[in-house]
Amino acid sequence: MAAIILAAGMSSRYGGANKLLLPFPDVPVVRRVAQTALDAGIGYVAVVTGHDRERIEAALANMPLSFVHNPRYREGEMLSSVKAGLVHLQGSAAEAAFIVPGDQPLLSVGIFQRMRQAFEQRCGEIVAPRFGAVRGHPVLIARRWWPAALALPDGAQMRALLRANPQVVAHLLVNTDAVLLDVDTPEAYHLALERARRQGLGSG
Repeated sequence: MAAIILAAGMSSRYGGANKLLLPFPDVPVVRRVAQTALDAGIGYVAVVTGHDRERIEAALANMPLSFVHNPRYREGEMLSSVKAGLVHLQGSAAEAAFIVPGDQPLLSVGIFQRMRQAFEQRCGEIVAPRFGAVRGHPVLIARRWWPAALALPDGAQMRALLRANPQVVAHLLVNTDAVLLDVDTPEAYHLALERARRQGLGSG
């Protein structure tokens, strides 16, 4: 298993600060996400950088992961970072890759493990968590579907791949909205941080 953590964005909705570098509660948001992926036993973690590249890499110092720079982060939207990560992973032995937004610090080890189990039990070649009727992240994509993702046109979204191939998609029902929650705005960040404190999240 591999994971692509998307950390190239400009945090345009946050209002100036880079949301990935905010403390959560005592390590940066993006480090919390990366640590969760590593704790889940994912053997190869690649972080796609763009905006604030040096600061993102510094926030992830001394972690067993690799970096991939997306030079198109300004105009390529999220898909360009997904593609950069998949191209990087083509040289690995991974049979599937998690696509993980770097701004979802409430994701748990259990979510990753349950998705991996669903994949290994051949529930689907693409596995996505669902809370209620809403699909969330991360999304786990088998290697044989990477070329289809790489072929998506500019301006498209990964959901187009899932919608076009529903027969291979397994939706994993989860009992937490953490798969939906990001920290795109100050309000969302403070709500997520308060939840983390209630859950007793410490350093990672």
